[in-house]
Amino acid sequence: MDEAARPAWKTEELDTIDDSIANLLKQMVLAITGMFVAFSLAEWFSREWLSGLEGVQSFVARGVTFALFGAAAIYVTSARPIRVALVAQQRAIEEHERSLQDQNEQHALTGRLQAAFEMAESDHDSFEVAARALDTVCDGPGELLLADSSRAHLRRVAVASDHGGPGCGVETPWSCPAVRRSKTMTFERSTDLDACPHLRDRPDGDCSAMCVPVTVLGTPMGVLHTVGAPGQLPSAVERAALESVAEQAGSRIGVLRAMAASELQATTDPLTGLLNRRSLEAELAALRDRHAEFAVAFIDLDHFKSLNDTYGHETGDRALRSFSRLLRRTVRDGDLICRYGGEEFVVVFPDATVREAEPVVERVVATLSEAVRGGDVPAFTISVGLADSETASGHAEAIRQADEAMFRAKQAGRDRIVRSSAPVAAPASEAATPHAPIPEASVGPRAVHPIAGT
Repeated sequence: MDEAARPAWKTEELDTIDDSIANLLKQMVLAITGMFVAFSLAEWFSREWLSGLEGVQSFVARGVTFALFGAAAIYVTSARPIRVALVAQQRAIEEHERSLQDQNEQHALTGRLQAAFEMAESDHDSFEVAARALDTVCDGPGELLLADSSRAHLRRVAVASDHGGPGCGVETPWSCPAVRRSKTMTFERSTDLDACPHLRDRPDGDCSAMCVPVTVLGTPMGVLHTVGAPGQLPSAVERAALESVAEQAGSRIGVLRAMAASELQATTDPLTGLLNRRSLEAELAALRDRHAEFAVAFIDLDHFKSLNDTYGHETGDRALRSFSRLLRRTVRDGDLICRYGGEEFVVVFPDATVREAEPVVERVVATLSEAVRGGDVPAFTISVGLADSETASGHAEAIRQADEAMFRAKQAGRDRIVRSSAPVAAPASEAATPHAPIPEASVGPRAVHPIAGT
């Protein structure tokens, strides 16, 4: 019947009541018919076989006959159907209870999985939770395969420790049918015509398998793979549990990676990948909290405005990226490198003084002198100011002193290292092979001012 033409009173509840009334009337008709047949047979039996009895004997015999036939009729028409209905109802109730119990267990497992994954603080932690979850829900070998950062290769990141990994040979995400179709796939036998080709020719022989895609940030990035005996697929409860593990793992890994990307964007300079100013201040605050000494180098690329005006901003960006890579290679492990703004860089040397930091800066200058010769950017030099926490009241004061020392290096002719409260030294790259920095004359009249073109 069309829903639009269905009467308002014709609801599912009324349908159920109508069915119950119809069944009741049917049962009453059967019972009355049965009793009528039973009494008719009892009457016939009495006339044919009990006619010779008289008095009390006849009364008792006829009563027993009617009772037996009536009982048989009640059993056939009422008691037996009721018993069958009660047994069926009991089975339905037991099945419903089992279903509710399975649902409760599934909800409890989902809650435990969610709590465990929420406590994971890295991809590695998530992989460990996934491995423990596989041990909980798998009765056989199981593994989690996840794409690497290039999304071109799958690698095994979690294995059920109790049973080991099935050893799936799929190498790329899109080589996996479950990943391609973004849905759970089951295979009763690896020898079937429509079985996954990666299940065939395994050392353990024929097997069944279940593959659940793992979605990270909306993109299928891996697969949860389990195997079992041929023809024995996971039950509906086991399937739901495995799908829950895959869903929770993908969700947490996605959150962690999104947080890592967001944190990276918030703490690093997008052009060079170095620390930005805000994150450097946080690192300096941590040094202050543990009362650690440090030295600061304030670095400025000489004539950078002229380089930008002459060769274009793309060349200027390449120079900044090239110098950033050089700093990473040259300074010590644990030193903090920051793009402070524009062409200015700050390097913080924890647990070091100016005397200990100066050789590192000299190495930076010497390495730059070699790198710019024949490189993909025009040759340039740097001016550096050095200070440390011994003469400063805080990290902001140390950076200010290093900035002032860098400015003195600019005024003295650039291309040199100047300590805070120290005489101006000779050009830092004087001993290096001469190179061709951009002449100030190419900048125009504005470059005559001591500060212009810095």
